[in-house]
Amino acid sequence: MKNSLSSILLAFQFFTVVPVNKTIDMNHKTITGMFQFLPWLGALMGAVVALIFEGLQVTDSSPLLIGFLVVMAFIIWTGGLHLDGFTDMGDAYFSYRDLKKRQQILEDPRVGAFGAMALLFLVLTKIVFLTELVTQNILASYWLIFVPFLARSALGFYLVWTKPSKDTGIGFFFRTHIHLKHYLLFTTLSLLIGTALIAYWAQTWIPVALVGLVLVAVVVYKLWTKKNFGGASGDLYGAFIEGTEALLWITLLCLS
Repeated sequence: MKNSLSSILLAFQFFTVVPVNKTIDMNHKTITGMFQFLPWLGALMGAVVALIFEGLQVTDSSPLLIGFLVVMAFIIWTGGLHLDGFTDMGDAYFSYRDLKKRQQILEDPRVGAFGAMALLFLVLTKIVFLTELVTQNILASYWLIFVPFLARSALGFYLVWTKPSKDTGIGFFFRTHIHLKHYLLFTTLSLLIGTALIAYWAQTWIPVALVGLVLVAVVVYKLWTKKNFGGASGDLYGAFIEGTEALLWITLLCLS
């Protein structure tokens, strides 16, 4: 019970802006538990954003304003942590340098022109597609809960299936402190339960199709990151979450 509480607090401490003013022992159990809780943390974040969305529905807010506020709410929740990873990935990839140099750029905290453009494109993509989902009355609370849940569930498969690009950094530290089999089993179970609940709530097969899509995305992203960066890293984990969420919003509009 103590380890479970510590893991939940670690998840809030690392992946949200919620202040957790407590020193927590980071060992194999607490770190594994932290990542196991991550999909449900995504669902919780989505539930809070869904409350904001439902509140805006009774106002005269335009679809564009609602789309913008939904995107901003998710960014505020995470403190832009995953966007930082996406930005660094953009800088590294579009530098068109060799593998070693790309890894160095990925570690560089400074933001270059390519990273800024990648960030702008990602945020605008989310705003545009969420606005269109609102305009067509497709966006619902269950999608706001399911998309961040599914993106973070899919991260579990990418993390387990992809070796780190180097033996340093936060990404390497986390992966080497996770019981991979336990993590994968728990994540798979969470994914099945979460998908079944949302499919029942939404009364549609679309959640199942989205799960199939992200599993394909995991394989593609694994091959792409291995080729261009030599493997996974903390920044690439964050970039995966952001990119997967954008992909899910686009696909949701297409399927609906």
